[in-house]
Amino acid sequence: MAPEPMDAGRVTHAASGSVLSAEMRDGRMVHILAERGLTAEYPVAYQIGSGTKGKTYAVQVGDYLLESPLSWFKAAGWDVSPGYESMRLLDFDRPVTSNCLFCHSGNARFSDADGRRLAVSHLDAIMCERCHGDGEAHAKRPSRTNIVNPSKLAGAARDSICEQCHLEGDTRVLNPGKTQEDYRPGEPLERTMVTYLLHRANDVKPAVSQVEELAESKCARTGKLWCGSCHDPHGPAVDVAVVCRGCHAGLSKASHSAAQRECVSCHMQHRNTTDIAHVATTDHHIRKPGSAEDAKPEGIAAWREPPAEFRLRDLALAELRIGSKEKSVKMLESLPEAQQNGDPDVLSALEGAFLATSAPERAIALAKWAVDSLPKSAVFALNYGLALKRAGEPQKAESEFLRAIDLDPSLMQAYAELAVLYDRQGKQAESMAILDRFLKWNPQTIQFRLVRQPQ
Repeated sequence: MAPEPMDAGRVTHAASGSVLSAEMRDGRMVHILAERGLTAEYPVAYQIGSGTKGKTYAVQVGDYLLESPLSWFKAAGWDVSPGYESMRLLDFDRPVTSNCLFCHSGNARFSDADGRRLAVSHLDAIMCERCHGDGEAHAKRPSRTNIVNPSKLAGAARDSICEQCHLEGDTRVLNPGKTQEDYRPGEPLERTMVTYLLHRANDVKPAVSQVEELAESKCARTGKLWCGSCHDPHGPAVDVAVVCRGCHAGLSKASHSAAQRECVSCHMQHRNTTDIAHVATTDHHIRKPGSAEDAKPEGIAAWREPPAEFRLRDLALAELRIGSKEKSVKMLESLPEAQQNGDPDVLSALEGAFLATSAPERAIALAKWAVDSLPKSAVFALNYGLALKRAGEPQKAESEFLRAIDLDPSLMQAYAELAVLYDRQGKQAESMAILDRFLKWNPQTIQFRLVRQPQ
């Protein structure tokens, strides 16, 4: 959605010494970054978040969205966006991709293989189809039989509708050939993608873990209580105490005074989050005050398992991202040859695992297979260039870096790698020219402007 009007704000970032500020100009929000004698100003294109907890923002350069390093938090006002806190140099350089927008826009479409270049002129908020499925037939002839009503479903089919956005886990893995947009309400989410959780000793909970917490509650394990019991997306707030008394009509008088009118403060207490500053959330593990968390075995586990033919493949990819690289590689190498050589996600994972540590020939072979499987991927072209560079083939590496830039002019790393390659060859003019090419695409980029400053 378009950014709502806000009071101006100014933040000094301790780690970098940068100054971030927000202003309203002629009814439009502008974010400004002043750093090391340079200034960048961007009109804000979109607001992400309703403001219940906070708001973050995206700016637009051409057909690409970049996250602003400045966010607004209900508990603290303006501050740096999550993930920027310890950076030594701030910039508007974090891409907003299809993964980011899946849960924040109802019509985000992308025209490139990597989910970075927008194919729509304007983004809309989440719409009816996200929870109810395709509504074309229902609009023509309204009927209960041609629309999905989540409250009439049960189990995984019902819960997946909420989980598509509210179950983050530690990582998600798409099944072969799937995109997030392939999910259809009424299906188990695991037909499209699988959420994996990494359980550790003394684990701390991130901001978005309400689904996992609720599932630990006895009330939910019966199958009666689900997200929609207390959250009505179409109407006013639900009285949680009324929901609770639907099953708990008789309460212990020793534990519940006559004046007690609500249940949340004792049984769903607030807790601080570890991954987003200034944000507290309600613990959705409904339990008696003072009771301990249930012990979980350490390791990686699927929230729900995918179809059997994908289980080893999906678990191996999850293991690579959040677990043991060595264990993951062994699992990936045990997959059928067709998956190892024909599945772009598996190829990309193996390529990344071997890029810096394996024999150059192996990394090159994997990178080439990945490029052949998805030739329009700028990210795969970049990785192929990195493998070639490490193997001592600078001319071929240069060709792949340039191809990556042609495919995706926003891919900053490709320019940086190519500039370093030219520098090592003593080609300072070419190095500066490639940085200038990026600056032509986005003249406000702080990092490359600093390099181009006279010494």
